[in-house]
Amino acid sequence: MSFVTPKFDLVLGLSIAILLQIIPLPIDLMGYRPNFILVMVLMVTLHYPKRHSLNMYAVAGLIADGVNDTSFGHFMLVFVLCGGVVSLLSRWTSYFASLYRICVVLFLSLLGSFLQGVIAKMQGLSSPLELMPVQALIAVMFFYLCDRLVFRRAV
Repeated sequence: MSFVTPKFDLVLGLSIAILLQIIPLPIDLMGYRPNFILVMVLMVTLHYPKRHSLNMYAVAGLIADGVNDTSFGHFMLVFVLCGGVVSLLSRWTSYFASLYRICVVLFLSLLGSFLQGVIAKMQGLSSPLELMPVQALIAVMFFYLCDRLVFRRAV
């Protein structure tokens, strides 16, 4: 059984992710922070694929643009592309076991980090692409923890 009613799952998920995204870290650890907002939106969509569309990813991307102080549409493009993959898999994702959901989140975290790096390079910004695997592993650990604690499914 879930702690959260289906009405407030996205609101709770986004508030937790925004809080984790704006918590200050030491300079040495800033590069290791994954995109918590993307992971939380993916998690909500993996649990309720029929209720969320690409519009929700676009809005969450604009929120991430505001939180991370990037150019308009930077994260929106990344979120919509990752959301398109989840939408293509939406028939099967609600039936996935935990291991398969973790694999999907790992792949999409790597894809999102890579797309963010490519867009940043196109804009002339520096982005450490060598930290992508560590960011994806931290995102998977965060996903698994929240999946078990917050969005537990009915057995």
